[in-house]
Amino acid sequence: MSRVLIADDNPIFREMLKRQVTGLFGFEIVEAEDGDGAVELAAATRPELILLDLMMPGVDGIEATRRIRTVPGLRDVPIVLLSAETDRRKWAEALSAGANDFVSKPYHHQELAARLSLHLKLSSLGRELRAQNALFSRERYLAGCVQRQLLPRDLDFDGFESAAVYQAQEQVGGDFYEAWDDGAGVYLLMADISGHGASAAMLMAVCKGLLLSLQAARLGPAEIVGRLNRLLCNLLDGGDLDMFVTMVLCRIDRASPVLTAVSAGHVPAFVLRAQGLTEIASSGPALGIIPDFDWSDCVVPFSPGDTLFHYTDGLTELRSPSGEFFGDDRLRELLRPDRPPKDLIGEIIEAALPFCLGSLHDDLAMTALRRL
Repeated sequence: MSRVLIADDNPIFREMLKRQVTGLFGFEIVEAEDGDGAVELAAATRPELILLDLMMPGVDGIEATRRIRTVPGLRDVPIVLLSAETDRRKWAEALSAGANDFVSKPYHHQELAARLSLHLKLSSLGRELRAQNALFSRERYLAGCVQRQLLPRDLDFDGFESAAVYQAQEQVGGDFYEAWDDGAGVYLLMADISGHGASAAMLMAVCKGLLLSLQAARLGPAEIVGRLNRLLCNLLDGGDLDMFVTMVLCRIDRASPVLTAVSAGHVPAFVLRAQGLTEIASSGPALGIIPDFDWSDCVVPFSPGDTLFHYTDGLTELRSPSGEFFGDDRLRELLRPDRPPKDLIGEIIEAALPFCLGSLHDDLAMTALRRL
């Protein structure tokens, strides 16, 4: 049965309150005659509502409120103080200590009934909201676990050295990368779904499924991007849902020292060579907007010792406390062709996280693949 705790050093007043509360709600009543007893009973009985007299011997109602608020599980229980005190500063002190309300003595029965009913309802709604939030947090956590399982466990391919990092702004996000080897070539893809959170994560999972179906067809990058775009346009109503996907897809030929690339509205990809950086710029719009757009492949030299670097704009759009962006120039300075992939990405992270004090404003992903 639900309980109400009543604490007052006046037994007559306790009895009056007990009769009224029992008549209103039918709750079980537990009683204390001072503040110390109220704190002990609150911890032992876990009441749904606490009524405290302000002036009691020893520990008064305000100090009892402070102590009750430190008891695990009682942080949100409604506490109403009752007193003939007219000094509004005492009222303010009581509310600051954690009381939910302050009722003057002598109280009006209907007013007290209305206030107690309101606090009980608010408390019930608060419990429901906390339960829903806990469920929502668990669902987001599980969704994040599932999403991470959708990313490649590793990028280990014969003849290559690799590294990758992914960090969602929230528990789930829209950035993703993919890689596969069809025997004749190694494919490396980086994509960024517009927006954040659950909707971006759902579209990410859809893209992953569509890509799996296209891998079996052994197509070139431009054909894969074109087909994926048409599928996404149908899914996203040609951009009417205000969602789109930027993407860069590269195929490294195993038989010759070149790679073929297509970029659809994505930030530049880079080939790191001893001779310098080669930028792979976007050659068309993001996916999911224009169904009949045709992308063209571009061919870039890719010899042993060269590294292919992909990232999403969550990296260059990291912001310092003053609002300055990490930016393209800082990134380019860190793209050193003599660095193995793990060291390359590690040094970028070591520069980027202190810059933004570890605060992400977007999902972030990076991959690096070096030809041996």
